[in-house]
Amino acid sequence: MALSINQFARSDFSREGYTLNEVEGTFTGTLMCSVWGKKCNIICYVELDDGRKIICTAFQQQDNYLGLEDYKVGERLEVTYQRNKRGNNKLIAVKRTE
Repeated sequence: MALSINQFARSDFSREGYTLNEVEGTFTGTLMCSVWGKKCNIICYVELDDGRKIICTAFQQQDNYLGLEDYKVGERLEVTYQRNKRGNNKLIAVKRTE
């Protein structure tokens, strides 16, 4: 479950090494931390199987933040990114994996 901003500030989680994902495609990894943002969004820190550490951000939509609010730290995820019309890489899907 996602932490509040205050809980995140008091946690010992280090954001060091995490960057926004700039590569299109589908990737698998492990959810390391999630926190509610200030702009009706959820921010998740995921360590991918290829060794990269990425920041996934989802804003409130009809499908409720792509379901990210329901995932727990340590769960395995599959995240899919696609470029939008402006050329920005956007998180478009998330699902649990084994």
